[in-house]
Amino acid sequence: MKKIEDLVEAIVFKDNRIVTSPVELECVGQGRSAAVFKMKNINQVIKVFYPSHKHLAFREAEVYNRLSNRVFFPRLIEVGDGYLILEYVEGITFYDCLTTGKRITPEMVRKVDEVLTYVRSRGLTPSDIHLRNIMLTRNNEVVLIDVVRFTQPYECQYWPDLKKAYYKFYLRKFFPKRFPKLLIELIILLYRKRLLSI
Repeated sequence: MKKIEDLVEAIVFKDNRIVTSPVELECVGQGRSAAVFKMKNINQVIKVFYPSHKHLAFREAEVYNRLSNRVFFPRLIEVGDGYLILEYVEGITFYDCLTTGKRITPEMVRKVDEVLTYVRSRGLTPSDIHLRNIMLTRNNEVVLIDVVRFTQPYECQYWPDLKKAYYKFYLRKFFPKRFPKLLIELIILLYRKRLLSI
């Protein structure tokens, strides 16, 4: 297998989109500041930051070190210039739960709150807690991914608003538990443009 640095250097981005990547890697997620690749035949991922966000790799590594909890977060294995190597978390995101119809239970929501309480106890500020950053493992454990924004001085409203929508709508007996991606994306767009209040 190639060295990690060689794999990272072989990934080409243009306008925060992947142009090329090595065959040894499979893209399993992409966000505002990085793309995440699963390494074949090994239970690890490489989070590669876009060129304009490379500096965030060391910041996120520092956050993982401060959290030092392998139950609530993936384990940090290595940090390098513009990348992290993390333990691969097998499971689905809360976003996936909504698209597949897997029920999100009050216990799962309580576990997210427990994780956020732990984050605050470590002197960090939970931020960017949204449907794609909350994972549910096969054992129904809640794991948060993408912790780089936990150093912001303020908490964003994503999680409180998601919780409000959960209790106000989702828990209703006849409220659907499965949604088309297009509808979810439309709701997210309207929410972010502040055209939808909860």
